[in-house]
Amino acid sequence: MDNYYCDKSCVCPSHPKPKKILLECGKQPQDANFEIDDGEVEENQSFVLDRLVIDTSCLQKPLVKIDFSSLVAFKAEDDEGARHEIEVELLFKLIRICKDGKSDKDSEVVQTWKYLKSFEIENNIDEVEIEVSEPFTVTFCDKTCPGCCEYKMVVEGKDFDGEFDFLRVTKPDLSALAQGTQED
Repeated sequence: MDNYYCDKSCVCPSHPKPKKILLECGKQPQDANFEIDDGEVEENQSFVLDRLVIDTSCLQKPLVKIDFSSLVAFKAEDDEGARHEIEVELLFKLIRICKDGKSDKDSEVVQTWKYLKSFEIENNIDEVEIEVSEPFTVTFCDKTCPGCCEYKMVVEGKDFDGEFDFLRVTKPDLSALAQGTQED
């Protein structure tokens, strides 16, 4: 694991009244450009799209709301037979890694979402070409223990049909709001 966590200041600051609501935005967003070899999307590709660190050590029974948005874009064709099929299946994973003060806890997949876009066309034309660019957004509420946690949104390629020109997930944006659910 990289040293992305906040430094040793992952403790409640010494001001008289700590913040009741926290907002953190993603850092280091990266597009996922899937490798394609001769029209085939290469297998076992995984990308970290965005990540953030939120320190809820000042909150009692924190509730963290995660928002993620991106654009999924691809262009593919099928030119074999009278029945044409184009399919993209991606798996988005929200991963949480928290510090307990002594050591890093194991990373945990707290939620997954499947993106599936499938086209089946039966006709007498020789070729079908599909180009798609659409938003993919999710929201998730996480009840966690007070502390410093890193959240990462990862995308993995799962299943593909068709001959691809490109496949990418762009403009990833991850943000978190946190609030204590009990007063001190």
